[in-house]
Amino acid sequence: MAFNFEKAFGADYQFILDCLFSEQSHIAVTGASGWLGRATLELFSALYGDEFNERVSAYGSREQQITLADGRTVFVRPLVEVTHRHTQYDIYLFHFAFLTKDKVGGYTDDEYIRLNRDIQNLVLQLLKQSRVKAVLLSSSGAVYDFLNDSNRDKSANLYGRLKYEDELCFEEICNKYDIKLLIPRIFNLSGPYINKLSAYALSSIIANVVAEENVLIRANRPVFRSYIYILDLLLLCIRLMFSESFEKVVRFDTLGDETVEVGELARRICKLLNATDLKIERPNIIDDETDSYLGNEHPIKDIISGFGFSVTGLDRQILETAEYIRKLNKDNA
Repeated sequence: MAFNFEKAFGADYQFILDCLFSEQSHIAVTGASGWLGRATLELFSALYGDEFNERVSAYGSREQQITLADGRTVFVRPLVEVTHRHTQYDIYLFHFAFLTKDKVGGYTDDEYIRLNRDIQNLVLQLLKQSRVKAVLLSSSGAVYDFLNDSNRDKSANLYGRLKYEDELCFEEICNKYDIKLLIPRIFNLSGPYINKLSAYALSSIIANVVAEENVLIRANRPVFRSYIYILDLLLLCIRLMFSESFEKVVRFDTLGDETVEVGELARRICKLLNATDLKIERPNIIDDETDSYLGNEHPIKDIISGFGFSVTGLDRQILETAEYIRKLNKDNA
């Protein structure tokens, strides 16, 4: 993937590079084998080049090796090691480790809560004993399912509750230790390293089209989504880490530059991927209630506008996501 760091970081470009290339700086990524984790590693692989291994540490639920799209092999350490490896560095922490919503049904509620609390406690220990300068804590739009007592999805309520409690806990500790904290509440993402293809409307439709299969949309009511490109989100968050124009805690919902109904999304995907001969099958719309999983446009649009940040349009997001899914299919063949 091509990165234009100078364009993304704008007026802060040299300052950010000076900070990230300081001898004291180190990047730690938790949840490294997941979608956000792999994309973050790819970004820093492009930024650091041959210095990557000495400047970036990756952590996951178990020891393993992962290979990035640029061919780099990354050694992933068990998360329990994060608490004692970085006391001599200024740490910029990208914290994505969490048992996601799809894992709720695999455990009792008490087990699911305990396992996520174990992750939280390990990372909070790092914040208390190391020189952590900034944290990117990925949250979720499911927070609103909990806050609004939504009946959209029972799993989303529990997941959203724990994500919200995570936000509050990290906010308290980061305020106490004077650590910059970024909390994007993520709604809909696109782009490379997307996983669980059948779980998301965008990837599910693209996967069907790439496989030259008709598209089946099961929803019998209008469904609205708005996508932000994963690398735009990460670059935006890195710029926020080093900006003095914001408070120590920056919380925002993710939102793309346009909102699209999934039927239109499917037609657009077929057109962009030259598959207009495929059928899009869907039941008649009989439910007046809409399914709108959309974030609040403020403050993210203000942040993007203030930085003069150029976001990736939906068409390019579709093409980039399709390219990754094709490569994934080829590698798994």
